[in-house]
Amino acid sequence: MALSLIPFIQQRCNTVNFFMRRTGPELWKTITAVSKSGQKKGRRATRQPIRNLDRFYRIGSGPMKVQFAGLNAPLEIKKDPVMLVEQSEEEQKEEREKFKKIVEEKPTSASKRRFREKLHPLERGFSGTQLVGQKLGPPPPVGDVNFDDFQTYCLEVKRTSNMTRVFGRVHTMNALIVTGNGRGLAGYAVGKAAIHRTNNAIVNAMKMASRKLFFVELLEGRTIYQDFYAECRNTRIFAQRRPAGFGLICHPRLVKICEVIGIKDIYVKVEGSTRNYLALTHAFITGLLNQETHQQLAERKGLHVVEMSPHRHYLPEIVASPILTDLKTDDEVLPIEKLKLDDFYGEGRYALRKKKVLPFYINTPGHKEAQWRKHPFRNQEQAMIRLLADGVVERWTRDKRRAWGEARNEAVMNGLLPLPRGIGLSDVVPKPEK
Repeated sequence: MALSLIPFIQQRCNTVNFFMRRTGPELWKTITAVSKSGQKKGRRATRQPIRNLDRFYRIGSGPMKVQFAGLNAPLEIKKDPVMLVEQSEEEQKEEREKFKKIVEEKPTSASKRRFREKLHPLERGFSGTQLVGQKLGPPPPVGDVNFDDFQTYCLEVKRTSNMTRVFGRVHTMNALIVTGNGRGLAGYAVGKAAIHRTNNAIVNAMKMASRKLFFVELLEGRTIYQDFYAECRNTRIFAQRRPAGFGLICHPRLVKICEVIGIKDIYVKVEGSTRNYLALTHAFITGLLNQETHQQLAERKGLHVVEMSPHRHYLPEIVASPILTDLKTDDEVLPIEKLKLDDFYGEGRYALRKKKVLPFYINTPGHKEAQWRKHPFRNQEQAMIRLLADGVVERWTRDKRRAWGEARNEAVMNGLLPLPRGIGLSDVVPKPEK
């Protein structure tokens, strides 16, 4: 055994100290972690994200360049372990350009923001950039059946919770979806998924809605057959049919439902809870499915279905007649039978039609005198419309006015008509003879 002649010097190397006891992720966790209760209250958004400091700051690269022996400088025994060296202007400029280049370079795919497609204002959802209210396209196919002509809307996305004995309070995401082809065939469903999995809940709801389709009969392919009342929980709706061109005057969620079904003209009044969208959807669709066509009503009552429209001066017109059942006579019709359509589907409720509030000046002498002066001309506008409709007076369209003006101008230029003169009109100044 050989003995070393070098004297043994024991050096203590303490590798576990205050600065080495914790790792980097553990130190970041102390300032970025949020408790479960804090996450529910929204404290997660107020915490600073974890930043990669090595990309922006390197040891000894400041304006006062610090040299650490063995770290960013060679290890020399004669020199001090830490030395301060001033940087030159070229080195400082190089460091600034390097830092600027790091900041301006494109972020990585992990930190890149989610790409959002810019939508037309009419295609946006109910609020901002949220998915609720936007078009989602057709549902996925089921076997050999595809839904290419269907359109889907998301009516609601919310978080629900359930208290369990093993896991405690379990949160899930719920999505209410409605889909349809715009020709009476539609369906709706509620999809569920784990917390923060909104897209999964929407996809599950689209699959379920495509398997729960129903058909709604439409009058003239645009509106409902009769006014109806429907309710679900604390949501009550009054639906009224409207003439062509009226549009959809109803709740924003009901507008989307009407679009996928194919309803173009309707007025719906919602009372009670207007934010329980599932109850609102269920009540409206229940009322649509409980409708009767005119032929079904005629078969059930054994009477003619007669329409009296103001467009025909309330002259009766038979819309449907019983075919499979016998037509009742006047003696067979009981006095207690309902004969008006408004009495059938309202469940004893009628729409409130308020009278127009009269202005405060209706009985003043000045207003009465003005009305008396207008009295001889009260039917002038209606008479003008009637003359145009019957063809007695030709329509004075823009093209006809232009043609008439060109003909008059040509006649004046040819000397067939005198040039009109007067206040506000141009005058003809003859040229002086030389």
